[in-house]
Amino acid sequence: MRHVDKSLRKTALEIQKCTHGGRFAENIRPNMIELLDFSANFNPLGPPDIEAIEKIAIHAINEIEWYPDNRYPGFKRAAAVFAGVDPENIVPANGSSELVRLIAETILDVDDNVILPQPTFGEYELNIKLIGAIPEHIEYRNVYRNIGSITDEMLAASKAVFICNPNNPTGTLIPKPELDKLALKCQENETFLIIDEAFIELADPEHSMAAKVNENPFIIIMRSLTKVFAIPGIRIGYGIVHPDVANRMENVRIPWNLGTVSTALGTWLLEEHAANPSYLERSRKLIRTERDWLMNHLSLMRGFNPLPSDTNFIMVRIRDFSMDSREIDLRMRSLGILIRDCGSFRQTGRDYIRVAVRTREDNQKLIDALAESVTQWGKEQAEKKIDEALHQGKIASRTNCEYYPCHFEGQDCTFCFCPFYPCNDERTGGHMVKRSTGGQVWSCEGCDLVHRPDVANLILEALMACEGKPEDLKDIWKKVMEPML
Repeated sequence: MRHVDKSLRKTALEIQKCTHGGRFAENIRPNMIELLDFSANFNPLGPPDIEAIEKIAIHAINEIEWYPDNRYPGFKRAAAVFAGVDPENIVPANGSSELVRLIAETILDVDDNVILPQPTFGEYELNIKLIGAIPEHIEYRNVYRNIGSITDEMLAASKAVFICNPNNPTGTLIPKPELDKLALKCQENETFLIIDEAFIELADPEHSMAAKVNENPFIIIMRSLTKVFAIPGIRIGYGIVHPDVANRMENVRIPWNLGTVSTALGTWLLEEHAANPSYLERSRKLIRTERDWLMNHLSLMRGFNPLPSDTNFIMVRIRDFSMDSREIDLRMRSLGILIRDCGSFRQTGRDYIRVAVRTREDNQKLIDALAESVTQWGKEQAEKKIDEALHQGKIASRTNCEYYPCHFEGQDCTFCFCPFYPCNDERTGGHMVKRSTGGQVWSCEGCDLVHRPDVANLILEALMACEGKPEDLKDIWKKVMEPML
């Protein structure tokens, strides 16, 4: 019997599903008290006026007995006013993911080259490959630093360029004057410039390129309501393009891609916040304040290097940290916090994580959970070293440890292999210090007792005599430590 794969589309066989954040439903567990999602980047204010949203949704349900108007005139008018364009420029979509697919189906052919700065949103590459086009990977940071790194020669050989602005996962925004230069070169080379502005309203809408579509038919703008209004459960997005391109995309678009409820909600949200932008202004103000706070506190954690961001999420380099992104992700999940392991993005390896900017209360919980996961890791390493020493029969001085002496003020993690930590006995020279991320923590900075080879070996001998049972630590403390204090 012939294997079914032989009958499937070849490009579909070569594609792997994209990894995304926001897997809240997949990670919720029975009796879980709380689960905070920092892996998906939504407006930290949450949905605006949830009572009004409920009323609109309930009213829309009364119309589910017939198809929505596939022309979506009301939604197009609302989106046009919100974006500052004409209704003829608007193409409705079932969120950004469907819009990427629609754009690819409309403009790309087999073997077309598509310039794709990396790292970036994975759905671009998936849909490029599905069509049979060829992604040409370039360094995003080169584009961000110098838009001229995308040359005329590159554009002449390519059908399209994808620019995520602000970029996911880096959070960086390319200023409008720079994109104007690229857009002009794309028009001259008849290359489509596809700009994903899913986060533009949470960064700086003044840098949107939406107003340029009527003068340049090679600009395609992507917008999403998901992130801006924190409504991931209602899939709504729209494209902003030249009317001639919009007509072609409308011919390709799946009929009734917006349902009755999503159409009603999307129309209301866009109308309401075009007329009254205070919710979005408050959102951007909160994001700036909390992003600065979160950047500062992440920077205080040893091995964490948060990258500058212009929007509501932060990419953190952890190359100098002791755990990789996968292990941090797993440990944080066990503590009820979801973060984004950036290992699925190109050119990041396991050296980066991404966290959303949320409210101060939630951000503090993130920092506390990161500190706790690091402390857990440190204790596990201590237990491992003790176990190794038990088998080797000797403990060497730890004064050559890069973290010695332990717990400098501002350092939350415990790398001291002291089996008594935290002893809370100030006679050792240890004391409580203010933790950089809030609260207090026991500091061993003034104690070097267990780092002395003679003391370490006394502890080892005592551990070996009692087979290293944790419940015997109090007796070992009395036998070894008390006489020195």
